[in-house]
Amino acid sequence: MNKICATRDYFILDPQLVEALENVMTTINDFIEKANTEIVPTAKTQLIEMGKLHKLQRIYHCGQCKADLGTRASKVALHLAEDCKLKGNVSETLTKDAREELKKERKERAEKRKEQRLTKAVALKKKARLFLATDPITAFTQLSTAVQIGEKLKCIPDYAAIENDLLEQIKPLFPNQAIKIYKFGSRMSGIGTRDSDLDLFIDIGDTFKVYQNRANDATLAKLKKVKQVLMNHKKSWKGLVAVEKARVPILKVIHGPTSIECDMNFSNSLGFINTNLMEYIYGLQPTARVLCIYMKRWLQLIGMKNDFNTYSINLMVIFYLQTLEHLPPIAKLFEDVNMETALVIGPWLGTFTSKNLQALKIKYLDTGKLFDLIEGFFKFYLEFDYNRNVICPYQGSVVSKRDLHTFMPERYLNFVANSKDLEIELKKPLVVQDPIQLNHNVTKGIADFTLKVFVEFMSKSRQIVLQSKSQ
Repeated sequence: MNKICATRDYFILDPQLVEALENVMTTINDFIEKANTEIVPTAKTQLIEMGKLHKLQRIYHCGQCKADLGTRASKVALHLAEDCKLKGNVSETLTKDAREELKKERKERAEKRKEQRLTKAVALKKKARLFLATDPITAFTQLSTAVQIGEKLKCIPDYAAIENDLLEQIKPLFPNQAIKIYKFGSRMSGIGTRDSDLDLFIDIGDTFKVYQNRANDATLAKLKKVKQVLMNHKKSWKGLVAVEKARVPILKVIHGPTSIECDMNFSNSLGFINTNLMEYIYGLQPTARVLCIYMKRWLQLIGMKNDFNTYSINLMVIFYLQTLEHLPPIAKLFEDVNMETALVIGPWLGTFTSKNLQALKIKYLDTGKLFDLIEGFFKFYLEFDYNRNVICPYQGSVVSKRDLHTFMPERYLNFVANSKDLEIELKKPLVVQDPIQLNHNVTKGIADFTLKVFVEFMSKSRQIVLQSKSQ
């Protein structure tokens, strides 16, 4: 401090600053005395040379009037002492009208920044514009090809190779437990592409009927054991990433011989049930599958495939078609289920009746109406009230967040009765309810800004589709 005083225009030392610095020095000394080992770089941390830290620059910003004050502390002191328009008690320095005007200005600036950010985020790329503007004949040909590919990918020899390699590595880890591998996801439902992941539920110890709202310690222990053995066989399994903190922990890994990326979980058999439901719906109303493939491709081209997973957009397509009475409410498929023989996973029903269109009193939907449905999908979700309502395929109609519980079956109400933490998360910008696991909002990770970007993309996309239809 004496050195600073000798070289700078400081004549008086702040006693509080001196005391604070002395406390820092005391703490450092105490730490050094207690910690005898030297700090060294690790796999997760590294030491930075002192010279490199000089490249960092501190910029001061006034939290009261929001002014940028540059890098000099002397300017900060001067600003707080003289220039800051909001110094001291705001109520003493500004009239009520002035305060309201200042709040209004801040709000307007914030809204303007949001609009600028939204405009920057929502820019349809050339490929997306061309996709949306494709004439119906060409588009239908491309979609028909995609359907054929999706159908072929439901059963290919590569899956057997993956399953055999997995069992070869896993069985020695659990010699006294039964192991079965279930394939599910877009590849199995018939809307997959060659780039799609292969979703796998690895049932170790006959746990298919066991429901875990969040993975327990036993499940995590299985994941870690499998992770370790796959890491030791790098020729067969590459790029392994463990996502352990998720509601459903997974291992993401590429099977070397087939180059197929696999997402393995050890606690979610409901994914297999969901896939069976999707496959049934695509068989019931084939146009639903074509529309799902279209929307999946659209999501990819607008750059939002990481925000909305395939299952989420599929449920939005299904719900839209339900509101047009082209598909039944999922609840209707549970009506005639024999509960004595039904598959039950925790509180959730895994068996549904595979009724045909005639039994459901629903007309066949001609694929010739596809482009009307595409435009209608965008229009429906542009007008949807996300703040108040739930996208509810179980009910098949618009349900308010406030009234959702009144439409839920007894199995849901009994399950959530003891804890509100088990209820579906409704305080989210977008609520898409899983029709099987009824307490799961499949879009709970969508932020408010992301939803706004999604809606804006739909608005721009609809305009292009309308222009194409009119030509």
